[in-house]
Amino acid sequence: ASGLVLVDFWADWCGPCKGVTPILEGMSVEYQGRVDFVAVNADQNRGLMDAFGIRSLPTVLLLRPNSDGPGAKVLEHAIGAQPANRYHTMIDNGLNPKQSFLSRIFGAS
Repeated sequence: ASGLVLVDFWADWCGPCKGVTPILEGMSVEYQGRVDFVAVNADQNRGLMDAFGIRSLPTVLLLRPNSDGPGAKVLEHAIGAQPANRYHTMIDNGLNPKQSFLSRIFGAS
């Protein structure tokens, strides 16, 4: 992906996951073209779970792909079922990052 990626780690047996899925599906339409939404079945992707250190479901990660090569940086994460506004805040912060205190003072990036 060239932009932000929201990754939802879920499983069929996970009750809270069933509440998160419709929230994220609705948001994927709202953020279409700005954020890629991916659902990862934890039972079928243990290696990916281990790579990100996922131990609880649902877990939602917001990633920014590295511009200089493979991989991505985790910008934010949410563990457990969260209200929709938490996911909106994650994405909005990723799309519109706040400048650090020093950058605001000195104009550095």
